[in-house]
Amino acid sequence: MPHLQQIGTFVPEESVSIAELSDYLGLSSAQVRVHTKFFGQDKVAVAGDRDLTRMLVPAGEQALAGADRDSVRYLVYAHTIQYVAPVGHRVLDQVRAELGLRNATVFALSQQHCASPLYALSVAEHLLAQEGPDATVLVMTGEKAISPHFRLIPGTTVMGDATAACLLGTGPDGDEVLSTAVRTLGRFYQCNDASEEVLADYVKVYNETVIGTMHDALAGIGLDFSDVDLVLPHNVNTFSWRKISAGCGIPLDRIYLDNVATLGHCFGADPFINLASARVAGKLRPGNIVLLVAAGLGATFATVVARIGEGFSS
Repeated sequence: MPHLQQIGTFVPEESVSIAELSDYLGLSSAQVRVHTKFFGQDKVAVAGDRDLTRMLVPAGEQALAGADRDSVRYLVYAHTIQYVAPVGHRVLDQVRAELGLRNATVFALSQQHCASPLYALSVAEHLLAQEGPDATVLVMTGEKAISPHFRLIPGTTVMGDATAACLLGTGPDGDEVLSTAVRTLGRFYQCNDASEEVLADYVKVYNETVIGTMHDALAGIGLDFSDVDLVLPHNVNTFSWRKISAGCGIPLDRIYLDNVATLGHCFGADPFINLASARVAGKLRPGNIVLLVAAGLGATFATVVARIGEGFSS
């Protein structure tokens, strides 16, 4: 099984409160209160004038610290926004060059939206199976909300700017990926442009599908919810995770929600940022079973089960 050998993150120092963003996002005072009081969002990380390349490279540098960069065979960028840069701006070529990955083939994934990075771990596993024992794959994720349309998912969350990168190899160092489960509900393909009836149906099935995907990933390796030491979720909001906690029986204090209030929902980077943050906070120890969980509009739901190892850098 592949191992998350190292993780790197980039979170801007600057943040802006939801209240300060209200005019930009067209939020009423009542809607601001919903985000702050019910969704648990106080502010979001913003990258200012920093472009996407300047966000991805620092995360990549952390993930590659001390690693043999010539052994990186693939750089996979899993993102949510379909067009992350103007036409002609070859972001991945720039990132590959600045990270010194001369042997890496680069490509991107985005069809699963915010679940793309977790799906990309399965892609990386298949790629590693075709390579030698020392080969690695660098998976990168996260982006910059470049307009109000990308900063807000109405009635759900406000997006933050941040990135993450993880270096995968065949072990033995790092956190072992034990299982991955993905569910796709194609009837929601129109995302936020769907009819009110379809959007209402998505809300109805959302929590049960997140729980179902978590169950699938655990059951595939003979585990259940009682075996989970910590859930590392996407930071969509705290309201939905309280419902999911009640539905699956995992206590809320075993769902890492510390970053929801300060970072916002940082697209696909959330589970990896939360993994790094939880480790720094002393909430993880070797042998712990963790779930990385995300949902992407469209709609794709993904869960990765990992066993925390030793010798991990973040």
